[in-house]
Amino acid sequence: MYDVISLPAGTTQVMIERYLVHAHPHPRPYRPARLLALRQSGGVMHRLYRTEREIILTPHEALAPQVQRLSFSQQERVLAYIGERRSGFGFHEADEYKFYLLEVAYELRHLPRTDRPVRAHTYYQLDELLSGRPLVLRATQREEMK
Repeated sequence: MYDVISLPAGTTQVMIERYLVHAHPHPRPYRPARLLALRQSGGVMHRLYRTEREIILTPHEALAPQVQRLSFSQQERVLAYIGERRSGFGFHEADEYKFYLLEVAYELRHLPRTDRPVRAHTYYQLDELLSGRPLVLRATQREEMK
């Protein structure tokens, strides 16, 4: 298991931070990871998140019955995120989406970034992201160096 999965956030970054909710089309072939990092343009990461809860929803159908098993505050966050995303970015890639309700675990004040553009998800070890270095190595790069 890797410590951190890092995902490109692109134009949804502001919404994710506002509601502490991230979503992607379901299913995706992600390996389990303890934490999640979102990359801005240039591969910059400024926070690590814990997953408070995961839920699979169909955003094109009635949402109230789908979110009833969440707490009231979680429902508010998910519904606000979906509403804002619908009016901007949208949900066009799939019928089902996996939603992550997040909480901030670490602030990365040194703003580590990838050594080159990475379009897809990638994995990191926690000590690498907390090292204080501005350029960080992906977990696979570290394994190759051993």
